[in-house]
Amino acid sequence: MCTEEDTVIFSYLKQAISHPLCLGMPLTTVSTTRTMPTMQSTMGPIYVIISFTTPTSTAQTTQFISSTSSFITSNAITSNIITITNTMTASMTSAIVSNSTSLYNPDSCGIAGYSKLLNNTCVPKLDAQIIACSILRNSSSDTDRVAKALSLYISSVTNSTVTLNTTSTLSADEIDNIVKDLTNINLSLSSNTSFIAVQQPNQDENSMVLGASFKRGIGGDIIDTNNEVNVTDSFITAAVIVNRESLNGVTSLNLLIIDKPTEYENIDNSTNKTLTSSVIVVNLQRDDSAFAPLYLSLYFKLIEEYIPSGTGKYLCSFYNTTTFIWSETGCSSAFYNQQFNRYECNCTHTTSFALVWLPQSLLTETSSKTFDAQDIASLITQLISIICFLIIMIHATGIRIINPMIGVQALNLLPLISTASTTILFSFYIALSLTVYTQTSSSYQTECFSSSSVLMFITYFFLIFMFCVKTITGYFYFLRFVRLFPQPSHRKLLIMLIISFLISSLCTILAIGLNTNSSYNITQLYPYELCWFNSNVIYYFMTIPICLFLFFNIITIILVSNSLFKHARSAATSKQINERLKRCAIVLLSSCVTQGIGWIFGPFISFIGVTAGEVLAWIFIILNGLEGVWSILLYILIRTQQMDEQKHVVAAIELSKASGIPLKKNEKLNAKRSNN
Repeated sequence: MCTEEDTVIFSYLKQAISHPLCLGMPLTTVSTTRTMPTMQSTMGPIYVIISFTTPTSTAQTTQFISSTSSFITSNAITSNIITITNTMTASMTSAIVSNSTSLYNPDSCGIAGYSKLLNNTCVPKLDAQIIACSILRNSSSDTDRVAKALSLYISSVTNSTVTLNTTSTLSADEIDNIVKDLTNINLSLSSNTSFIAVQQPNQDENSMVLGASFKRGIGGDIIDTNNEVNVTDSFITAAVIVNRESLNGVTSLNLLIIDKPTEYENIDNSTNKTLTSSVIVVNLQRDDSAFAPLYLSLYFKLIEEYIPSGTGKYLCSFYNTTTFIWSETGCSSAFYNQQFNRYECNCTHTTSFALVWLPQSLLTETSSKTFDAQDIASLITQLISIICFLIIMIHATGIRIINPMIGVQALNLLPLISTASTTILFSFYIALSLTVYTQTSSSYQTECFSSSSVLMFITYFFLIFMFCVKTITGYFYFLRFVRLFPQPSHRKLLIMLIISFLISSLCTILAIGLNTNSSYNITQLYPYELCWFNSNVIYYFMTIPICLFLFFNIITIILVSNSLFKHARSAATSKQINERLKRCAIVLLSSCVTQGIGWIFGPFISFIGVTAGEVLAWIFIILNGLEGVWSILLYILIRTQQMDEQKHVVAAIELSKASGIPLKKNEKLNAKRSNN
C-alpha cells in the first residue's frame, strides 16, 4: 500500500510511448503500482504511481527525474514540468496543476474529475480516493493529516464520473469513527463538498463554539454564540447546533457536513427511505468529570438532486451502523420552516444524521398505536391515586356530617390540598394521554391538534400549581415546627393559594404566548402518547421550575427535621422521646409525600445512561403515581393520632365533671384543638 510521501506521480499530457522508466534509476528496488515499466501509447493524461521500497533522498530523486526528463521534454511537453517538493515527492507544475494555497481545499483544481492531494498535486478522483483511503486507514497518520485526507476522500467520491474503487471505499461506521478520533487539534477545513470542524467549545470568555453550518457554493462555517442567530436566520444548506447546556464538560466538538453524500445514497436497502439532504456527522469528546444530556438542533435543506417525486413524509433520521438502516429513534419529527425553506429537528445522541423521505404508501401504522409498559404503569398508578383521594374525601365528608363540630386546622388542610392538586393533575394528564392516543391520525404526525393543545396547557397549569402548593406545605411546616409562632392561619393559606394560582397562570400564559409563534417550535405531538413541550425547550418550562421548587422543599424538610429531632431529644423520659420520635416520623413522612420529593428522580432521568434511566423512570412512576396511596396511609395515621388525642381530652373532661375540678387554661385549649 502506498502513501503520498513515497509516491512519484507523472502526467503525460499528450501521449506516452514505450519508455523504460527505470533505466538509470540509482535505487536498489523500484515497483509500479499501476503499470509495467513500459507503457502502451495512448491519448489523454496517464498517471503512473511508482513506490520506492527503500528510503529515497533528495539527491536520488533528483537523479531519477534527470534521467527521465529528456524523454518527457522530447515528447513536446513543457520543460521543467517536474519539480521536487519538500516531501521529496515529484509533482507536476504544468497547466493541469493549480497553484498551492495556504488553506487546503481538495476541490480547488478547477478541472472536472480531479481532486487536489495534500501536496497540492491534482490527480483524477479515482487516484485521490485510493490515496485518501490509504492515509485514513493508516493508524500512524497524525490528526491534521487525517482530517485533510477525509476532506480529500469526500471530494474524490462526490460527482465522480468513474466507478468508485470498492476496496478504497469507507463505510458510514468508518467515517463516524474517523470523525470521533480527531482529537488534540483545533481546525476547520472548508471545501465545495464538505466542511470539517474540530473545535474546543470554550474559545474565550466572549465566545463559545456551538456547531457548524454549510451553504452550497460557498462552503462551511463555525457557529458560535456571536453568529448563531445570523446563521440560523439565513438560507443554509445544512447546520447543527449543540445546546449550550450539553457542552458542559466537552473538550472537543467534532463535526463533519457532507454537501452531497454520494457514499450514503444506497446504504439502506431495507426501509425504502430515500436520502434527501446533506449528511451531518456529530461527535463530542467529554472529560470524565462532567456529563449533561445531549440536545442537537439540526437544519436540513432539500438537495436539488435528491428531491423526491410523489407524496410522502420527511423524517429526521440517523444511520444505525448496527442494523444498517435509517432510524428516527432519539430524534424529533421534522418541522418545516417555510420562511427559510428547510426542515428542522432535534436529536439526543451523536452519529450521522440526514433528512430522509418515505413514500406515503409505506407510511404504515404497524405496532405504533400502543402503550409501552411504563405508560401503562403510569396510568394505572395515577388511577389508583385518584381513587384513594376520593376515598379520603368521602371519609372526611362523612365524619364532618356525623360530627359538625369537628373542624380542620389550616396546617391539616395542606396535605389534603396537596393531594387534591396532584389528583386534578393526574386526571387531566390521563385525559390528555387518551385524547392523543385516540385522535392521532398517523405515527408521523408532529403537530398537536386543538384539543390536545388545550389539555396540554391545562395539565401544565396544574403541574405548576401542584408544585406551588407543595412548596406552601413546606413553608407552613417551617412556620409550625421551626418558627413555632404565630401558627399559620386560614387567611394566610388563602393568600398563598392565590399567589400559587397567579404564578401558575403566568407560566401557562407565557408558554401559550410563545407557542403562538410556530418558528419557536415550543410544543410537539408525540404520536399516540402525548402533546407536550419539544425536547429542545423542556428544560426551560419543566426542569428548571421543578428543580427550584424541589430545592426549596428539601431545605424546609431539613430545617423541620432538625427542629423536630432536637425537640424529641429534649424530652424528660424515654417514653416521651419515643412518642415524639413517632410524631416526628409522621411529620417528615407527610412532608416527603406532600412536598413531592419523589419528583427529584425526574430531572435525572435524562442525565444518565439508558439502563439507569429506565430504573429511575420506574422509581419515579411508583413514587409519584402512588402518591394517593401514601396519602391515604398518612391520613389513617394522622386520623388515628387525632382520635387518640380526642379520647384523652374526652376522658379529661369527664373526669373534671365527675370530680368538680375545672380544667386548666391549657387543657381547655387542647380540648378546643382536638375538636378542630
